[in-house]
Amino acid sequence: MFGKIGDMGNMMKKAYEMKKEFGKIQEELSEVEVKGICGTSVEVTASADMKIKNIRIAPEAINSGETEKLEDLIQIAVNNALDEAKKASQQKLARITGGLNLPGLFG
Repeated sequence: MFGKIGDMGNMMKKAYEMKKEFGKIQEELSEVEVKGICGTSVEVTASADMKIKNIRIAPEAINSGETEKLEDLIQIAVNNALDEAKKASQQKLARITGGLNLPGLFG
């Protein structure tokens, strides 16, 4: 009977340690930067916690007057950056998940 209580205590301790480690990793993710690039016109920097940090647009892309094309380039670069951020996040979080893909954990 007491064996089950001990097992429960161990599980609770491990859950607490995982939560603590998860908090550390979330902090680290905000410091990891990745880039998404579309040609030479648009470069987007994002953090691994899925935040856009910077968008650089080449002056010639702005002066071209082709608004729809520029919007498409920005969208592609942002999506590329977020894809890279997701990969970086998965790599960091694999430390505590053991490589398991846990739905909802990676955005």
